[in-house]
Amino acid sequence: MTRGTGFRVMAQTFVFEELDNNTRSYLTTIRDSSGAEAPGIFAPTSSTLAGCGCVSGIIVIVGTLIVTLTTMVDVILKDPGRVAMLQTAGFLLGGWLLFAGHRSSSRGSKTMAGHWVYVDTLHLYEAYRELVSVTQIDDVVEANFTHNYNNGAYQNSIVRALRGKGTAFSVTVNNELRAEQMVVFLNYLAWARSPEGGERASLPPAVLGGLARYVAENDSEPKDHEGNINLKLVAVDVTEVPEEPLREGRATPSFMPYVLMLVGGILSFVVMKEVVNPPIHDDAIYSAVIEENCEPWFLQMYLLDETNNTRHRDQVKARLAQEYNKAISAVKVQPVSDPELRKGMAKILESLKETIRPVVSLKVSEGGVGPKTGAEKRVEKLRDDLVGKVDGKKVNGESKDPDYFVAEGGIMGKMAQLMPPVQPREPGATFPIPRTAVGIQLIEFASQPDDAPHAHFEISYEFVPVENIKDRYRLKAKVEIRTDLDAAPVAVYKEELPQQFTESEFGNQLDQLKNRLLIGLVGPPGVMMGQPGNLPNPFGP
Repeated sequence: MTRGTGFRVMAQTFVFEELDNNTRSYLTTIRDSSGAEAPGIFAPTSSTLAGCGCVSGIIVIVGTLIVTLTTMVDVILKDPGRVAMLQTAGFLLGGWLLFAGHRSSSRGSKTMAGHWVYVDTLHLYEAYRELVSVTQIDDVVEANFTHNYNNGAYQNSIVRALRGKGTAFSVTVNNELRAEQMVVFLNYLAWARSPEGGERASLPPAVLGGLARYVAENDSEPKDHEGNINLKLVAVDVTEVPEEPLREGRATPSFMPYVLMLVGGILSFVVMKEVVNPPIHDDAIYSAVIEENCEPWFLQMYLLDETNNTRHRDQVKARLAQEYNKAISAVKVQPVSDPELRKGMAKILESLKETIRPVVSLKVSEGGVGPKTGAEKRVEKLRDDLVGKVDGKKVNGESKDPDYFVAEGGIMGKMAQLMPPVQPREPGATFPIPRTAVGIQLIEFASQPDDAPHAHFEISYEFVPVENIKDRYRLKAKVEIRTDLDAAPVAVYKEELPQQFTESEFGNQLDQLKNRLLIGLVGPPGVMMGQPGNLPNPFGP
């Protein structure tokens, strides 16, 4: 747009890189010299984004490290890969804030204008990062300023100017002196271009700007001893003032920051996932599960993650073995009905020390030539009664999973009795969520695997008809206990009792068999409900 059309644009905004070469070179010279000996008034401005960006970036990065690498919260207990993704997001956000803050605080470059305000005889330039706003001011008629204070502390100054035809503009400056000089500069230009200014209005823009700057800085015109203006006293290094800033081409997109972000994000993820997080995660998990009074389930869960939990496996195995040793000792001191059964149970518990999942299989079968009516139900009842009932309990109704487990009857009920839940370390303390008995955590029963030749506990029985006596039977039973399903039994128990009974007494005879087996394996049957314990679950509910 050319002058003389009668239409004036209040302000135009340019990308600094898109300005024509003359204007950009002119502004770069003014900016780099901070307006020294320029045909106008230069004032640097501040950007709150710079400080906020740097502070926010540091807070985000430090906060990410604290949250993900300490036990202040439980993030470090999660999978190292997922934690690395969270860390990468935090680092990228914090890094971008730091980069943006640095760009905002920098004085400028070929592509970054910086943060400053500059006014010469023709234009007001306001630079903010990569943008420059240009306002024509060659028709200013009056200017003034307002200094702003807060509790006596200087904040900023607002320079206002009235243009021809009643239009106006304002600019904020963070320097009292420069604001006052800018107002003097603008008012002098308005006077010089009025009829009272005489031949001053015909001076070249650069010369007139230097003269106005001299007046703004010295409060008087540069005159010789005869009272004439002496332009030799005006020091101006810039001799040309752009008459009309123009847009030339388009700014080249800057891909480098995004490339650096991508590369930095990938490197951050790999380093945190593979190098930094695993040992810290391992140590945090270990500290959580080993803290006394620790629980077998948590120790077993540590061992279950063979990929991430590698640094303390020997210590965890040794600590888990202590719990099994306690259980073995507790079982051995119970009343004994048969030493073979007790020896077999002790061997089973001993073998579970080295297992990550303490699951043993149990198979019950009814054989012989006796009546088969109801055999399936009898087998199922003996198996269930011998194992006992384990129920999950909830404290929080919104929870999908049980908060703790209790056992009643059978081997599991007796194990819960022998090895009760962990107790609070502080006397008189209680816990909102009860804990599962330690004995329940040490062993779990399942059916015989389809591809296994044997089960850990194989119980077979049969009702043998009594010779020469119709409808009278004797009970014959055999128990084989194995720690290796492909090997010979470590204990074998057999019984064939002389008592005779009828078919209607089958159920009662199996109940008595169950009681004899229980006493032999773990001692007299008992019931133990879950009681409060004291360890948080480091693996989640």
